[in-house]
Amino acid sequence: MKLLIFLLFISCIKVDATEITIVTEVFPDFQYLSEDNKLAGRSVDKVHKALEGTGINYTMFAHSWAISYNAALRDKNTCIFSIVRLPNRESKFKWVGELESFDSAIYALKSRNIKLNTLNDAKKYKIAVLRDNFSHHYLLERGFSESRHLLLIDNLDKIDRLIRTRHNILDFVVLNKKQFNYRVKTEPKLELLEPILSLNTAQSPLFFACNINMDPALVAQLKVAFEGV
Repeated sequence: MKLLIFLLFISCIKVDATEITIVTEVFPDFQYLSEDNKLAGRSVDKVHKALEGTGINYTMFAHSWAISYNAALRDKNTCIFSIVRLPNRESKFKWVGELESFDSAIYALKSRNIKLNTLNDAKKYKIAVLRDNFSHHYLLERGFSESRHLLLIDNLDKIDRLIRTRHNILDFVVLNKKQFNYRVKTEPKLELLEPILSLNTAQSPLFFACNINMDPALVAQLKVAFEGV
């Protein structure tokens, strides 16, 4: 009888340890909300496939990037995707599995006819970036200043509104090329933009990552799950 109670106790601990929260953002077409308000997209499919049959219970939520990013930093049993693996993030997360490549560029209004030869040339202008997003951290790592060079915004919809109504305060925006090509089909205002400088992001793919304090055994299990996905 005592052995049975002990085994039940251990079983309960294991269930608790394998319940995780997964956070993300709406980032078409990597991940987006379908017509029935469910998360869908290539990256979502890969995460579901990786966790299928693992016995890990999980819930998945989409918030603004800043909210999801800070939740993954703060909460022990929280993971995040799709997040770019950057040097200043390396020690902040457990990097579980690579999802796909990431190719970005600086975009500008075609009407401005601005040319950039190097990334440093962009320091003469104002660049809109998502708070705590890849573009925000990438540019900070390369000497850009939040007060002088960057315009921090909370979601991509604000970029669209800035293009429509306040383009006089926005010189550039950093966008993923795949995402731009997807969004431009349904958002005609984006056709006013053109890529003027590609960023060297080929070595910074999109990842599934987890809180730095997550149980190492659970992280190891997740890494095995994402192999070959």
